[in-house]
This record gives sequence, structure tokens and C-alpha cells, in this order.
Amino acid sequence: MRFVVMADPQFGMFAAASRKTPEEIAAAARRGIHFRPAPKTEGFAQETELFEVAIARANRLKPAFVIVCGDMTNDPNSEAQRAELWRIAGKLDRSIPIRWVAGNHDCGADTVVPTPESLAMYRRHFGPDYYSFEIAAGGDPSLFVVVNTSLLAHPHNVRSEFDAQFEFLERTLAGVSAGTYRHVVAFGHHPLFLDSAGEADAYWTVPGAARGRVLGLFREHGVRTMFSGHLHRNNYARDGDFEMVSSGPIGYPLGNDPSGYRIVTLSDRTVRHRYVSLESQDVEGMEA
Repeated sequence: MRFVVMADPQFGMFAAASRKTPEEIAAAARRGIHFRPAPKTEGFAQETELFEVAIARANRLKPAFVIVCGDMTNDPNSEAQRAELWRIAGKLDRSIPIRWVAGNHDCGADTVVPTPESLAMYRRHFGPDYYSFEIAAGGDPSLFVVVNTSLLAHPHNVRSEFDAQFEFLERTLAGVSAGTYRHVVAFGHHPLFLDSAGEADAYWTVPGAARGRVLGLFREHGVRTMFSGHLHRNNYARDGDFEMVSSGPIGYPLGNDPSGYRIVTLSDRTVRHRYVSLESQDVEGMEA
């Protein structure tokens, strides 16, 4: 079985980034956010072009599903950005399901911190913000678990939702017994960590206390891989036999990696993946 991971199409980000002053660009760079000086633009023509290519590539690859790891739009209140996302996503072959993961720009009231109202709006547009699904392909099924990492990172306005998500994780993973699933794979927007499970809290990752609870559940129940976005670049890290894969963006890059998508192949007990640039003529890419 193989599937395609996309992240951060973020309609409207190119225009928002083009309005940054040199001082704002320099200040962001000191925080590890690398905007590129560019003429001011409006709208989302660049995001449209990139997402069109990504969806066309997915139609050629014919994966079991496509999953978008958050930040679908830059402004969660923009009907125009969301409409363009839906228009292009609607070009995906109907035989290929598309799954959505909540990013901070999707469910954060201020594009960072969720509130009951911002979560309700997200759910109206995209459906559940944490859920699981199974796919059986040529043998034992695999289980896929989607986590709302914004709830983990910023729970103070939505404590009951934070607790409910952990109840969901405990309940869902409690049903995983040895041999039940070929693979158990997780998805989120924020990576759990960038270098090591014990690293300090930072904007880019899930804070240590929530991170530890999630990793404890993952270790106990055999979750060996998690895919995320948020960084707008690729990042790979391990904690024992658990791999944390942060995938580069469909949209605006904030690092050296080009806009692209990730092909993931599940075979027997292995998870293989490769990142493919949208600029590449090779739809299949090279294994990472």
C-alpha cells in the first residue's frame, strides 16, 4: 500500500510573506523562520499553481489516499482561500480519498491558539479534527490515527477538548493488540520533536508534557511513524524505533527544501518514504 502526504498548501501565504518588511524578515530569521524578499503580491495564484500540480501528480500515482497535514489556508476566516482549496481538491480522482489534518492556521482563532468557536468552525468545514481510519490492502489492515496537535500545544482555552482527544487516543490505541494491524501510523500538524524526545519546548513542536504522554501511548501500542507538516521544510528525527517525519510544504517553503509531497509505502513491517519536489519531472522521486 502507498499513500501521499502533503502539508501546508496554505493559500494566501505567498501574498502575506510578500508584505513583510526587511526588518520583519530579519526578526523572523532570528526565530528560524526564513521568509524570502519578494515583490508584493495579492491573492493566491502561486498556491493555486502548486496545489494544481500536486493533485495532478496524485492522480497519476493513484495512492490509497492523500492526506494533507494542516495549514490548508493562511487565514482561517477567508472564504476565498478555502473555496480555491476545495476547487482544486475536487480535481482529485473520486477513487482516491482525501483526508485533512488540523493545522494552527485552520483551527487557531489567531492562527495559533484554538478556542471553542475556532474548533467549531474547523469542524464545520473539514470534519473531525482527530479521528482514525483503517485500510486493508493485501493482508492485515493498517490503522491510521490523526491528531490535532494544536490542542496539544495550546489547550488552555479548550481544556475539555484536550482531555477528550487523549481519551480518544487511549481508547483507539487500546484496541491495538499484537498482530491486529500490519502498521499503526500517526499524522499531525506540529511535529512532536525536531531532534530528540527530551528537547526543550519551542514554537515548532508539541510541548514536552503533552509530547511525553503521546509518545508513551505510541510506544505502548506500536505506533512507529508519525508524519507532520508545520515547518515548511523536511525534518527527520528518531526516538528509539519511533520515527518523526516532518514533510516540506506544497506551498511556501521556509527552508532549503522545495515545495513538494511525500510518497509513503507500507510493505510487510517496513515504512518507506521519499520526498518529491514539485519542480521534478520524476513523479515517483527518490527514496529518502
